[in-house]
Amino acid sequence: MLEIVHILPGSAAEGLGLKAGDVLDSVNGKEVHDVIDYRFLVADERIILTFHTKDGKARRLIIGKDPDDTLGLVFPPFRITRCRNRCIFCFVDQMPSGTRKSLHIKDDDFRASFLHGNYITLGALSDNDWERIFQERLSPLYISVHTTDHSLRTFILGNKKAPDILASMKRLAAGGIMMHTQIVLCPGINDGDHLQKTLDDLSGLFPAVASIAVVPVGLTSFRKKLFPLRSFTRSEARAVIELVTRLGSRFKRNLGTRLVFASDEFFIKAREPFPPLSFYEDLPQKENGVGMVSEFLRDVSRTRIPKKAAPIQVTLVTGVSFGNILKRSLERLKTVDGPSIRLVIAQNYFFGSSVTVAGLLTGQDILRALKGKRLGELVVIPSVTLKEDEDLFLDNMRLGQLEQALSVKVRKADTFSELVTMLRGEGRRS
Repeated sequence: MLEIVHILPGSAAEGLGLKAGDVLDSVNGKEVHDVIDYRFLVADERIILTFHTKDGKARRLIIGKDPDDTLGLVFPPFRITRCRNRCIFCFVDQMPSGTRKSLHIKDDDFRASFLHGNYITLGALSDNDWERIFQERLSPLYISVHTTDHSLRTFILGNKKAPDILASMKRLAAGGIMMHTQIVLCPGINDGDHLQKTLDDLSGLFPAVASIAVVPVGLTSFRKKLFPLRSFTRSEARAVIELVTRLGSRFKRNLGTRLVFASDEFFIKAREPFPPLSFYEDLPQKENGVGMVSEFLRDVSRTRIPKKAAPIQVTLVTGVSFGNILKRSLERLKTVDGPSIRLVIAQNYFFGSSVTVAGLLTGQDILRALKGKRLGELVVIPSVTLKEDEDLFLDNMRLGQLEQALSVKVRKADTFSELVTMLRGEGRRS
């Protein structure tokens, strides 16, 4: 049984008279345990729903539908399977107090991987989980590999019982499951020859392994009593880019895809030019920070710049990593008559100065960076600083609270073209 917590307005479920608080009992005679069960069972064009209302009345509906139509039912989140590892680089272990409660949850749940793209280690799967993955074709899954050397991987995961990752991935591949993979790279531990072997091993599982992202370890200032790790130097970042690019070129010739991509952070650390957007193919690892800068730069080059715009003073905020990129991009706006644009690069005091990406800036960091400055009529912040479905920063500050503290209108933007739209006077309505 599964409680319905919300009905999407205008959906088929609303038209059928289903209401929040109703409890779904079965679909086509099969009990529904979670949202994945539901999605699997409603994939037919004709389904039979049985449910009971808040007052206990049993109902049965026979529904004809498009196979992709989920009817507009929203269910409560399932209880997440917790991670059994003690990874030497775990970002959750480096969290300061005061962050959103959800950020302190270590998950290793295949359902969250399928639904939301969360990366899992495959170390928490039961026999029933394996059976369900194949039976319900839960593909793609997102896998944290880090290394294919089993001994090294158990050390990195801090878990001697971690399964052999190659054996597990071969099992998924044999069952027809596609995988997107990531390698969190720690200098002197799983880079160099270890990285080359890992990439060669993973390429042998193509096309089941559809993409590989190589990302640098993220370190905050809160690593007391944790395994000693350091950031990549400029020369080390260049070496990673060279290796990944060389192997990617070989994979392109042999497999028809580059398959492996270094994250944008490596290019920023190495101070190397970014590849064109086409280099990243269909951006399979965008959510992992791979190709986002190139996408932004293409948007900059393609955005039509007006001769005139609103005569307002605008303050833009970004993180240290993206600061120089945005500064150069703003050169295109110097010819626009009207607006005055100021760029403020915010240091990360909440997590520590080693954290430089805009997506980890908190409301406190932005407030600190802007305090005492003449901000003009509008402040624009990166959308990635906020929770995807809610205007909430990582430190639990709300966008409205920041706006109130600054006494200036604050707006969020994803792209350069969105910024230009704001300058034209559109999108600045309350």
